Amino acid sequence: MNSNFPQIVMEKTLSYNIWDKPAFWMLFLGLPAAAAVFSIVFSISFWFLLTIVLFILSLILLVKNPLLLLFLLIVTRMSLDYPVKYFTFIFFEIPVSLSQILGIGVAILGAINLIIQRRKLLKFEFTIPFLILFLWGSSTLAYSIAPYNTLYELLRFFDFFALGFLAYTSVKKTSDFKKLLVAFFISSLLPIAFALYQLAFGIGFQDDAFLLPRIFGTFSHPNIFSLYLFALAVFACLFFLIFSRSSREQFLSLGLLGIFIAVLFMTFARVAWITLFAFTFLFALFRYRLLLFPVIILPLILFAFSQNFQERALESFSQRPDSSIVWRRNLWYDVTAKSVQDGNLWFGTGMKTFTIVSEKLRGISFGSNDSHNDFVKFFVEGGIIGIIAYLVYIASIFFVLLKNYFHNAKRNDLQLQLAFAMLILFFFTIEIASFSDNVFRNTPVQWLFFTSSGGLLALTKK
Repeated sequence: MNSNFPQIVMEKTLSYNIWDKPAFWMLFLGLPAAAAVFSIVFSISFWFLLTIVLFILSLILLVKNPLLLLFLLIVTRMSLDYPVKYFTFIFFEIPVSLSQILGIGVAILGAINLIIQRRKLLKFEFTIPFLILFLWGSSTLAYSIAPYNTLYELLRFFDFFALGFLAYTSVKKTSDFKKLLVAFFISSLLPIAFALYQLAFGIGFQDDAFLLPRIFGTFSHPNIFSLYLFALAVFACLFFLIFSRSSREQFLSLGLLGIFIAVLFMTFARVAWITLFAFTFLFALFRYRLLLFPVIILPLILFAFSQNFQERALESFSQRPDSSIVWRRNLWYDVTAKSVQDGNLWFGTGMKTFTIVSEKLRGISFGSNDSHNDFVKFFVEGGIIGIIAYLVYIASIFFVLLKNYFHNAKRNDLQLQLAFAMLILFFFTIEIASFSDNVFRNTPVQWLFFTSSGGLLALTKK
């Protein structure tokens, strides 16, 4: 068989413009209706049939308009965590949530895209960083104390790479990348609407260390929501400085930036506050030093005039036994000491097994057993080998971003140079956040980072 068969099929499909055919739109709109009819007539689960229909339509988009597919995936994903407690499906006696179904679908679509676009795979500079961590994670399947958890984590991590590669192969010009940023902004509409509803009615997340209910939007925790808002604020700034071509676009991007930052502060997530401050301080130091004064003075004003902000900030320095900072330090010490005692110093217990280890050690009566530190997480799950793999993974991503920053500086492309500078600062600050939060497990932030990186790498190649 011709080795170029997938590429030939894709090119022939693209040459036939089905979007202008009424029959296609009848198919596009009629398949969900047909699924409903089949579910009633043959007593088959409607949701199962709808999943198959949506996957077929996604395959069509993957071949015909991958950028639109990426747009829809991003917008959909950011609203799927909330329905988990209402919609859980059983496949082969395994409970699966909506976000997990989407993750499986993205993995399958990503694998198909890798086959179709295999010639570009080695040119995609995130391939090596991905392989470093993926191969290490795969090796832990041999001894993982929870193989299913490890396998799902590998699938989730593969989604990041698949989305980045899809952006890399889909973005052809600057307007395509702008559409990608617009998808990021549109994805925030429902989460922010839910967050404002929670704020208005005082039905947010209840924290024992902080009495005021904290908003979390459509996500499972305020910290996840807050870092997602931080990422959106960075991309709104990126859009304003580089990609806005009219006063209207500048006004809209500045308005969005203000909304994202305002809602971020209302999450009362200290990790996002510190991350936002670090990013804006470093960016002002690097590019716009006149902004240093407002960047420094704004937190002081908030501390002086907002009692809630003051209480939340001072709680970071509290040494009470119920302090979340003290609790995290104790957890890190306990699980690392236990790993060494159990002989897991070199290889750990397997990818995504931290919560199992901490629950066995501390039970469930002391609050969450999540690591809240990616470096401790990778040490417990992979030992010395795991933490080395993670550090090499981070270093290789930094290398790729820095290489493209200097490449664009050399060819005097000031816009892409600035874009990569902002992406480098963004990645640096979220890695700072990973010392006290679960950044690697923050799927929304990882989706935004990898898709934006893939898009910018594509523009550099063009």
